[in-house]
Amino acid sequence: MAEILLFHHAQGLTEGLCSFVERLRAAGHSVHAPDMFAGEVFSRLDDGVAYAGRIGHDAIEDIARRTALHHPTADTVMGFSLGTFPAQLLAQEWRRIRNCVLVGGAMPPAEIGGEWRHNVRLSIHVADPDDWVPASEMTSLLRRAPEAHVHRYAGKRHMFMDPSCADYDADAADLFEERVLEWLDAVPHHEQ
Repeated sequence: MAEILLFHHAQGLTEGLCSFVERLRAAGHSVHAPDMFAGEVFSRLDDGVAYAGRIGHDAIEDIARRTALHHPTADTVMGFSLGTFPAQLLAQEWRRIRNCVLVGGAMPPAEIGGEWRHNVRLSIHVADPDDWVPASEMTSLLRRAPEAHVHRYAGKRHMFMDPSCADYDADAADLFEERVLEWLDAVPHHEQ
């Protein structure tokens, strides 16, 4: 089973994401979900994005690295939208991270200050189309991670998988969760 560091989206560590964390745990995975917003949750995406802007990029980066230090056996990162940045950062920087799930986001590796590590398994889930995920940014990452599993959810909106968000779509959320659990079940086991 995977040990996962899960980073929330710009609306915060919502009830919907907390429920998802509990379902991952029920499936046998160990999950650590730091609250980057210290308890703040936003019903409107714009408010969450503004709050993230006030916190700042450096603080989010610091939370990611402190979380990785605090959980030294975690081998998998998962990020949702805003949270794809800290997830991808750790996947690129930390040699023990072997698996990465990006949901509603992907960045060119060079923008994070490095290269994509070819031994990291990558699964990407995006609404199609998604105004928050420019095709050029996704293409840049996929050029460096050609074996990535990419799942597009046609006609859905950005945070379709979180019932706490206005974008929620129950059928797409179920499909997303099924795909993530199947992918996590295939995580190779390594000796520590």
